[in-house]
Amino acid sequence: MAGFVYLVGAGPGDVDLITLKAIEAIKKADVIVYDRLINDSILAMAKDGAEFIDVGKMPDSHKVPQWRINEIIAEKALEGNVVVRLKGGDPYVFGRGGEEGEYLYGKGIPFEVIPGITSAVAVLTYAGIPITHRNLSSSFHVITGHEADDKLENLDWKVLSKLNGTLVFLMGMKNIKFIANKLIENGMSKDMPAAVIMNGTMPKQKSVNGTISEIAYKSFKEGIHNPAIIVVGKVVNMSEKLNWFEKKRLFGKRILLTSDSNLNSDAIDELCDNGADVVICPTIKIIYQIDNVIKLIDNVNDYEYLIFASKNGVKAFENAINMMKFDVRRLYRLKIAAIGDKTNEALNEMHIYPDIVPEEYTSKALADKLKNIPIKGKVALLTSDIGGDVLIDNLKDIAFLDKIVAYKNTPNYEIKDKLINEIKKGIDIAIFTSTSTFNYMSLILGDDISYLRDAKIAAIGPVTKESIERNGFKVDIIPNTYTFEDLIKEILKREA
Repeated sequence: MAGFVYLVGAGPGDVDLITLKAIEAIKKADVIVYDRLINDSILAMAKDGAEFIDVGKMPDSHKVPQWRINEIIAEKALEGNVVVRLKGGDPYVFGRGGEEGEYLYGKGIPFEVIPGITSAVAVLTYAGIPITHRNLSSSFHVITGHEADDKLENLDWKVLSKLNGTLVFLMGMKNIKFIANKLIENGMSKDMPAAVIMNGTMPKQKSVNGTISEIAYKSFKEGIHNPAIIVVGKVVNMSEKLNWFEKKRLFGKRILLTSDSNLNSDAIDELCDNGADVVICPTIKIIYQIDNVIKLIDNVNDYEYLIFASKNGVKAFENAINMMKFDVRRLYRLKIAAIGDKTNEALNEMHIYPDIVPEEYTSKALADKLKNIPIKGKVALLTSDIGGDVLIDNLKDIAFLDKIVAYKNTPNYEIKDKLINEIKKGIDIAIFTSTSTFNYMSLILGDDISYLRDAKIAAIGPVTKESIERNGFKVDIIPNTYTFEDLIKEILKREA
């Protein structure tokens, strides 16, 4: 029995420009057949177990020919799968979606087309160029620039050169000089404004403006290459006033984030919303030690205090009580302490409200607070295999502490190739939210850590700062309050 196919437009690149209907289709897909320019964040929306088939095409060489793509889509649908054919931009704007739809129709396979925002409009918008303007352009014309010279010769260049509108050439970098010459030869003024936009709508977007007579040379000089869009028309001059995207305070900045997945996504979104290209490479791999926490819970009444040193400790505790079906009301006799606002919030989500949270989110601050409180019983400290030393050293004379290894921090060697590749491209700011994130990065990179010498270093607090600087790096950014959110605010303030 045939499945179903969605021909889906993913938009021009910025993940936030994908439609809600497209997201719904991606989430229910059993198979996703996708092109090379699809944002990884869009693919990450797929359900667990979905099959991914990369049929991406390079401008000069088709990775998978179109006839075979048609067959793959049909074969997967005929196996009874929900198939999403994910295409950049819109399926019907030079996306060959019409051909794929025809093929499915011929095979009797039901399908639906979900439009996407075409790069012909969106990329211009992100470069500050309105594709139409009442005083400058009353029409626009979208042309593929990817054709061979003989096919481009068949265009009516005489008509195109005299249109009082905006000309947009998609995938035309290989032929940019030919396109410019043909327009001028057929009567277009050499001074007609033109622009080329590379990696449009993405943090690495780059625009070059000029006249039609010089745009090919200027683009070559600036290293412009595909994916890029060529736009010709008077509306190009509006970019000086309307280029909102490239004026964002972090535009063009590549920011390396080395922490695990427990960070506040809203704070990360704030970096992206301000134009940063955020590269997430978590250098720590968290391995929960649930058996240790279960043993603690079995003997929890032996303790007067439970101290949670991090969100990861809370997560390990939550996993253990869920496995044991432990009722948290049985903790009513214990006093709870937590280091940091986020650890506190994680406990609150479990309806556990700590008695003590120090104003400064450090182990030393919590130790100082506990020193002023009589402690009669034992204290259980839930922390990592490499954590807890500050609290144990500071409280050993007034309390008996049991260190409960709730999780282990290990170097995440799985990201080594990605990490090396990303830092070799250049990093403007590297963010470290703990000593371990830096130390493990050093282990993973070895001598390649030298590529970060020119980057600004942002550290979450003084302990992390001290560790980084012991290794010969200068810390440039540190917040007054030692939280990830305040570190992001400090970066935004410094880079404004």
